[in-house]
Amino acid sequence: MECIMRADHLSFTYEDSKEGIRDIDFKIDEGEVVLLTGDSGCGKSTLLKCLNGLIPAVTEGEVRGSLYMEGSDYRDLKMFDLNREIGSVFQNPRTQFFTDQTTSELVFPMENYGFSKKEMDGRVEKLKKAFHLDHILNRRIYTLSSGERQMLALACARTLGQKVLLFDEPSANLDYGNAMGLGRLIAKMKKKGITVIVADHRFYYLDGIIDKALFMKDGKLEVFHSEEEFKNSGYNTRSFDIFSIEKEFRQKKNFGPCLAALEQVSYKDILRDVSLKLHKGEVTVLVGSNGAGKTTMAKLLCQSIKPDKGSVSMTDLPFFIMQDPDYQLFGTSVANELALVKNDKEAIRKCLEYLNLYEYRHAHPFALSGGQKQRLQIGMALLCDKDVMIFDEPTSGLDVSSMERISGEVCRLGEEAAILVISHDYEFIRNVADRIVYLKDGCIRENFLLNRDTVTKLNEIFRDMEEGGKNEEIEN
Repeated sequence: MECIMRADHLSFTYEDSKEGIRDIDFKIDEGEVVLLTGDSGCGKSTLLKCLNGLIPAVTEGEVRGSLYMEGSDYRDLKMFDLNREIGSVFQNPRTQFFTDQTTSELVFPMENYGFSKKEMDGRVEKLKKAFHLDHILNRRIYTLSSGERQMLALACARTLGQKVLLFDEPSANLDYGNAMGLGRLIAKMKKKGITVIVADHRFYYLDGIIDKALFMKDGKLEVFHSEEEFKNSGYNTRSFDIFSIEKEFRQKKNFGPCLAALEQVSYKDILRDVSLKLHKGEVTVLVGSNGAGKTTMAKLLCQSIKPDKGSVSMTDLPFFIMQDPDYQLFGTSVANELALVKNDKEAIRKCLEYLNLYEYRHAHPFALSGGQKQRLQIGMALLCDKDVMIFDEPTSGLDVSSMERISGEVCRLGEEAAILVISHDYEFIRNVADRIVYLKDGCIRENFLLNRDTVTKLNEIFRDMEEGGKNEEIEN
């Protein structure tokens, strides 16, 4: 196979002197599926920005060493040339959209490269089939769920028929069905000779198709030349087989009074006659496919939207940790962000140390990686002292150790508060859930306590989401 990308002693230091990546060497061949992984903040996104040319074209700093694309030095290539060959999906898809309408977004790259109307129509039709986009075409992007925006961004990365695709945390906002569908699409792209580089913490959907694994730690890189070699490396990572994990079930007890409830609530065409009670001392996990209405339920509980029918009751407004951290971070520094919740310097120091964020206490929140922003949001919840808390995808972008730490904190908070967690993260759900609520087609289809007897029901729910999210074969 021909070498399509190569790095020789590649290093990058940001303008503020923060080290990004150090002395990296690797070779990637045409048609390989490459997993790029490592703890949050280890340098994965920095490396991807080097590969797609955003470093140093947009992100300033010092680049040392060399990077090659099909034998050509990156320093001799224009962004126009790189964009034609390399498609990228950012960690937060919202930051890469140029229009406010889904179909317009798909054709935008083709318009810039002078495709004919006939070519554009043909490619849109193929992308619609490949990425299962029928229900999101001709819609405003801001009306899509995070998972739907993710699928749109994935499709946009293929509009020009690029040879190389770079995915930064592509599974972070995808339900199990769409994540497995993405894995099937990547496998089919691999057969067509497309090179796919995936930076992710969750990689069960790539099981059996990885040719090479690049493991990053503190800006340095270790290369594993097969999936099996990486599996046997001994690193503590997410599981390749999520249904085989062994976790103790939380010890059930008598839960406290109901602190928040939805009674026969309907909202537009999203929810129909939904009822849900949140009890003190209970962690309820809401699962369902992308676009099922999970975040809408959270907004109804927070009273940021009003139901068309039914009632919402609670003892106090919940503390809501949003799915997209950028919507919720307002502070001038990481420490200041927590001070907006609780102005207690000692409590803030302990919280930042516990979440491994203390060294970033003076940094602006937007300077953090996606996973670090997630941890900062969790810190806000730890300090808020609320009776009802809602977490919307709190582990997206988190490595296994951060996920386990957050699991422990959610369980601790759940001792004295009513907790609602919206999540697609099976490992996290197994760590924290007292109760599972399955939302499908606007209705609650399942509502049960999670224990050894009902875990098979949870597995069936995930497999049901996979059946509902199967995509058609990808085409060029």
